[in-house]
Amino acid sequence: MTTNGTNPRPVGLEHLSLYEDPIPVFIGAAAGAGADSICLSVNHPGVLDPKSLRDSLSRIADANLRVSMGDGFLLNAGENLDGLKRHLDTLIQFGAPYANACAFEPDETAVRNPGLIQEQLGDFTRLAQAAGVGVLIEFTPLSHVPSLAAAAELVEQINQPNLKIMVDTLHLARAGEGPDDIANIDSALFGYCQLSDGPLGSMSLGAYMAEAIYNRAIPGDGEFPLERILALLPDDITISAEVPLQSLKDAGVSPEDRARRIITGSRRVLEGAHRQSQNA
Repeated sequence: MTTNGTNPRPVGLEHLSLYEDPIPVFIGAAAGAGADSICLSVNHPGVLDPKSLRDSLSRIADANLRVSMGDGFLLNAGENLDGLKRHLDTLIQFGAPYANACAFEPDETAVRNPGLIQEQLGDFTRLAQAAGVGVLIEFTPLSHVPSLAAAAELVEQINQPNLKIMVDTLHLARAGEGPDDIANIDSALFGYCQLSDGPLGSMSLGAYMAEAIYNRAIPGDGEFPLERILALLPDDITISAEVPLQSLKDAGVSPEDRARRIITGSRRVLEGAHRQSQNA
């Protein structure tokens, strides 16, 4: 693993961290906190509106940020690619190298079945490849791809060079997986990491969904083995913090301060992972 001083990797800020704030506020907060990149959701009103998107792209360039990924590509069994293609066209406008796909399934009684979306994901991956865009598959118990193990098997079956695994550290923990599971996967299959923290242990899908959308822990403030996870992931993939903090927002903490706390915690964890890799 290559290293570079005490801060070996850049760190980004995911759109969900400040999703309810206007995009110009999100961009300004990310830049002020020292983020190296941002993710944008292709479903956000400010991204879907052409004039707002042009303004956002100008602000991103002025802030010397890059867009690392477009989030929000929802896979649904039996649907055609029209909606995914429209979002892909939007992503191409802001120059992100990856589209993040998820087969969301909130029904607690539904059987998780990656096979339901395999054909659609394969077709979309080939469409994206023709456009020069990579595709990430995000696993989560809230989807038809419920675990890292399931995502790895799906990626290997589809066998497209531009399809990689998104590791969200919250979803990894809630799937009952961790560093040992990452170590057992071919590192070439990983493409991106969304970083957050939280308590270990299981919870209902409803509670977990609320945690994922509204209140995660700042990296370093929870119990996840983040340093071990990061030390095992390839050093050339994007690490970007996805930490919605609704409780702090409700308490009056500004977007700028929330972003600063998130990025500061993330850099501290990355430095710890760097030390682990040096001592390995």
